[in-house]
Amino acid sequence: MPDAPNDESYDLEQLIATLAARVEQRRRDGVYPPGLEQELDAHFARLTGPRPASPSFTMDEIDAAVSELQHFVFTRDAISTQSKLPGGSMLHRFIAKAVARQIAGVLEQAQDEAQRVAATIALLAEVTNTLADAYDQRVLQQLDDLQQKLAEQRRERNVLSARLDEIAARVPGVALDTWYTEEAFTAAFRGDEGDIHARYGDLAALFNGCDPVLDIGFGRGEFLELLRDRGIDAMGIEVDASLVHEARARGLRAEEGRAVEYLQTLPDASLGGLVMIQVIEHLTPQHVVDIVKIIADKVRPGGRVVIETVNPMSMYTYAHALWVDPDHVRPVHPNFLRFLFAEAGFSVVERIDRGPVPANESLEMLPGDDEQTKLLNVNFERVNALLFAPQDYAIVATR
Repeated sequence: MPDAPNDESYDLEQLIATLAARVEQRRRDGVYPPGLEQELDAHFARLTGPRPASPSFTMDEIDAAVSELQHFVFTRDAISTQSKLPGGSMLHRFIAKAVARQIAGVLEQAQDEAQRVAATIALLAEVTNTLADAYDQRVLQQLDDLQQKLAEQRRERNVLSARLDEIAARVPGVALDTWYTEEAFTAAFRGDEGDIHARYGDLAALFNGCDPVLDIGFGRGEFLELLRDRGIDAMGIEVDASLVHEARARGLRAEEGRAVEYLQTLPDASLGGLVMIQVIEHLTPQHVVDIVKIIADKVRPGGRVVIETVNPMSMYTYAHALWVDPDHVRPVHPNFLRFLFAEAGFSVVERIDRGPVPANESLEMLPGDDEQTKLLNVNFERVNALLFAPQDYAIVATR
């Protein structure tokens, strides 16, 4: 049968080549999930990686000591029978023989006891070695089981993390990791700085005598500049570190922080005023409720709060400003915001409508003064009030 090994070798190589070709084809067909090979390699490395050394009981040293003990032979020195006394040598020989017989018996018993001790130690060493081997096997198996369980938990965690990321990506208001800058977004949808200064001068005037003022979410810092130009002590907070850096470069006081968390660090009644321009719609409903109560604690009596936001009572905003910003959570109804400030203890709570819809966007009235035309125009006004109400409103609350 000299050719049999060669035939078997050929068949095995052919089988391996066939399997490799099938695996490669399945990989190209996308049957294997992404990262399968890397995960298998990592798992194999964990299983075959370095293991902790077995407990050392210095078995070689114990075996050597037992062997030495087993082969040890008790000996005695010869008893001298020489004597200078007359007849002393004969007496010494007699005594030596008697003592030798006694010593020989003792030595024989000691030798037997030593053999028993050596046998016992050898048995203990064997038992200890057996226990150590069994311990090692159990520990290694437990390590394998533990590593496998950790790998499974890691996979489950990765799947859960991916699902959470997917869910978060679908929820409005979740922080975005954008490749564009906030400055570019603001310039595209809020207008230039000159326009902002013109639009918000009236709100800045409301803070005369209300130092210090905190501007939450100051953006490009236009409102901070309006307050500074009026000689009002003010500072702002922003979550975007680049905006904070740019504001400081323009001589404005600015810090990085989030609305609720930052306010909680301030002493009670330490603020004379607080302003939030197009910010509260970025907060969750719970944060909206919480921040009004916190503001009531941080603004001293006589202080003033101004909050401007998109107007959900205007259908026009839903098609334009509201959902342009993907970071918006939901609009806040002006009646609810007024209720919150009143319940929080503010003495005066007013609403100011802002940002009227361009005249050419709303329905035009029909000419004529006949009854049918008047009725149509009344209905047009109702529709305009619903669809084309002011785009923004501001709540002005005095503590």
